Amino acid sequence: MSLTLTWRAATAIPVDGSVLRPEMFLDRLAGQASRTRLAMGNTTMELGELFRVQGTRGDERLTVEGDLSHVHGLGREMSRGHLLIRGDVGPQLGAEMTGGTIEVDGSVGDWAGAEMRGGLITIRGNTGSFLGAAYPGSRLGMRDGAILVEGSAGDDAGLQMRRGLIAIRGSAGAGVGRSMIAGTVIVLGLVGRRIGAGMKRGTLVLPSLPRPPEEHLLPTFARAGRFRAPFLALYFQQLSAWGFSVPQAVSTAYLDRYNGDMVVGGRGEILAGQHVA
Repeated sequence: MSLTLTWRAATAIPVDGSVLRPEMFLDRLAGQASRTRLAMGNTTMELGELFRVQGTRGDERLTVEGDLSHVHGLGREMSRGHLLIRGDVGPQLGAEMTGGTIEVDGSVGDWAGAEMRGGLITIRGNTGSFLGAAYPGSRLGMRDGAILVEGSAGDDAGLQMRRGLIAIRGSAGAGVGRSMIAGTVIVLGLVGRRIGAGMKRGTLVLPSLPRPPEEHLLPTFARAGRFRAPFLALYFQQLSAWGFSVPQAVSTAYLDRYNGDMVVGGRGEILAGQHVA
């Protein structure tokens, strides 16, 4: 049986949750796990003072429950196993993770999946800004893996993304794919301004971009025709296997292709449609 951690709501001070990942609790009894120390503000506390710890020996599954909005970095640098979160959670969820899966039945703060290098994150609520992004001063954002968001996302999703897949069912803020180096971002809802600004390569799929798209794209993107994109069927097939279904209208729609950003070579692409989601 796996361990379950239930938040006691014992403090409103930010708690560093980066130690809360499945591989840290393998074969540990609840009593042993409860003595794990977590940073809280400028001090530390035992896990059992902040969470009720239940279960027998831990396996590669860890469940964390409650209002975790004060818990930062939950699952950070995770490399294996399955982390299930029931409730809202603070920033840096799954940042720099290299493997395993994270499921969140709730919403997430900023920097979710920042600079992740593998694994799968599924968020069934909304997420903040800088989804899969690079930290300030870093050259590369998300480098592999996948992030699925059933709700909406804030600004700069995919900032400096190097590889991987981000799929957002709802809307996204400004700067989607800004300074993107490679990878794929799919947003089924509306998006803000500065789409793909400075993107070098990669693909943005925006089937709900209002027409005419030129009014919403930077002038450094050039139209390159309209067509169906059959290669997207492979993405949609994998998304469906992960439980993230894509409407049939998106799968069969004709999309306008724009190449850019010409300021940095113009090898990226934006595939834009008109309210087909």
